[in-house]
Amino acid sequence: MRQFVLFVHLFAAVFWLGEMLMVGLVLGPVSRKMAAGERAALFRAIGRSSLPLAWGAIGVLLVTGVLNLVLMGVPLGNLFSGAFYATPFGIWLGVKLLAVLAMLLVSAYHDFVVGRRANAVRQEITRLKDAAPESTRQAAEHYRKLAMRLGMLNMVLAIVVLFAAAGLVAAG
Repeated sequence: MRQFVLFVHLFAAVFWLGEMLMVGLVLGPVSRKMAAGERAALFRAIGRSSLPLAWGAIGVLLVTGVLNLVLMGVPLGNLFSGAFYATPFGIWLGVKLLAVLAMLLVSAYHDFVVGRRANAVRQEITRLKDAAPESTRQAAEHYRKLAMRLGMLNMVLAIVVLFAAAGLVAAG
């Protein structure tokens, strides 16, 4: 049972991180050659199809993460004990949990705030076409850059999560 739960946890992590890496390291750079409207449409389509899958993977990760701890014999009450985080395992788990929390917050802000605002601005530009004011075009660029930076931050946090996971294995 423990191996299966760990497998599902790792599979969900690979899916979530792989999607982030593909968008950030492949689609992002390739799409820079596209016109702004085409690029926005591409990322809107990617977001619509990947958002439920990514958040589904996050849900699976949260459930299987807790199950992994239980199956490893870690009492969940230890998560609320300062002494637990003084152990090598506790230190690595603390780093991982903090990085995961940061990833969740960054992902939610990226997906549900910045993404929606960017789509609204893009729709306004499409509706107004050449009559769109410069301020609206600047807002679109602002949200594009902010989304890119948040994606990069999430990739860095993902690396921290992976490093902390390796630390957990090494700490036993």
